[in-house]
Amino acid sequence: MMLFASTCNQPLRLKEALEPVRSTLLAKAPVARWGLAYVHSGEVLLSRSPRQSDVDVDLFAAVAEIASDYVIAHAVAPGMPETEWAGTTNTQPFRFRRWMFAQEGTIGHYLQVAPQLMEQVPDYMRRNVKGRTPAELFFHVFLAMLHDLGSVDDSNLPIATTRRAVAAALAIVLDRVTKAGGGEVPGNLVVSNGRSMLAVRLGGPMYTRRLTVLGPRGDRDESFRGVMVISGAAHPGEGFEEVPLRSGIAIGRDLRSDIAPLDG
Repeated sequence: MMLFASTCNQPLRLKEALEPVRSTLLAKAPVARWGLAYVHSGEVLLSRSPRQSDVDVDLFAAVAEIASDYVIAHAVAPGMPETEWAGTTNTQPFRFRRWMFAQEGTIGHYLQVAPQLMEQVPDYMRRNVKGRTPAELFFHVFLAMLHDLGSVDDSNLPIATTRRAVAAALAIVLDRVTKAGGGEVPGNLVVSNGRSMLAVRLGGPMYTRRLTVLGPRGDRDESFRGVMVISGAAHPGEGFEEVPLRSGIAIGRDLRSDIAPLDG
C-alpha cells in the first residue's frame, strides 16, 4: 500500500521537483487498484484504476502528467481489507466539492459500526457516499465535523480547523470501535481542500520532504516552494523527516508546513 501527496506553488515544475525522489513513488506489483485526486482549474478531478496491475505502478509518471498544485495518490495491494469491495466507486481517493481524501487501513467491526457512523453524516452528504469502504465513511464523518463547524465550503479555512475536524472524527470512530469490542483503527490519511493540506500519521511510518528545483545557474530556485508526504513504503532515505505518531503535518496556502500533535 502507498499513500502519497504533494503541493507546490509552480505546478508546471512539479515533475522536475519530484524527479530526485522518483524511486520512492513506485508502487510495487501486484497492485489491486490505485488512483489520483488533483486540483485543475479550481476543481477536484479523479483518475482511478480499479483493475489489478501485475506490473509496478509508476505514480511519478502519473503525477507528472497532471501538473497540479495539490495531488493525492493512493495504491493498495491485493488482500488488503478494503479490496473486499470492488469497482471504481471503492477506489481511492474520494472527493466532495473542494475536498479530496485518501486513507490507509480499515475499521474494526466495520459492518457493525458503519450504520452508527453514517448517522453522524448529514443527509446531503450521505448522497455523496458511492462506495462501501471504511476510508470513504471516515472521510464523510470528517466532513460532518466540518459541517458542524460551518466550515465545509470555506475556501480559506484555517488548517487548525481541519486538524480539529480530523481529531473529532477519529474520536467518534474510536468510540464506536471500542464499544463494539475493539479491533483495527483508521490508518494514515491525507486531506485537502485545494487551499491547504493536512497529512496525519495514525499508524505506520509517514515521511515528509521539502521539494526543490534548480535555477538557471544550477543553484536552488527560491521562488519554488513544495512539500511532499509519503506513507506505506520503506524509509525513503536522506532528506525525509518522519512524522511522529498521532501527529499531523499541516501545509498552508503559503506552503509553510508545521508538524504538531493531532490533539494539540
